[in-house]
Amino acid sequence: MFNPFTKPGAIIRRLQQVAVRLFAEETKPFNMTSIQLGALQVIFDRPGIDQISLSQATDVDRTSIMRVIERLTSEGLVTKEANAHDRRVSSISITHAGRERIEQLIDKAEVSQIRLLAPLTPAERKEFMRMMIKLVLAHSVTGNPAVRELAIEAGQRCPNAGL
Repeated sequence: MFNPFTKPGAIIRRLQQVAVRLFAEETKPFNMTSIQLGALQVIFDRPGIDQISLSQATDVDRTSIMRVIERLTSEGLVTKEANAHDRRVSSISITHAGRERIEQLIDKAEVSQIRLLAPLTPAERKEFMRMMIKLVLAHSVTGNPAVRELAIEAGQRCPNAGL
């Protein structure tokens, strides 16, 4: 009989489902995914970012990030304007409503992360985060230096791990 708890991929997928559920529970009134919130935070940090750079910074494929941008635009959280230098590229900026949404969600999103790791001791949280980052970096197919830098920084300072 197949036991999914003997396969790391199956366990990782199940844990990801748990993380999504916890995020949804904490942020339910806002009807926003963690990927959408992450993209919104990157846009806040980098006003005028283009779609490709946003895709790279969030490590979300181009097709999916376009859907995220469409959703955020339709909700009035970001604006998208043609780039003055290249009309094929759009510059994406956060709106006042987008900044408010981040303020409304940031603490709730953090609670979901704390809940996710709550069963672990502080030392286990640190080790768990270190091992996950190591695996992601080792298997990264994008070779995205921005993602690598973020992962290394997170490995040094894991706020969600309660360190």
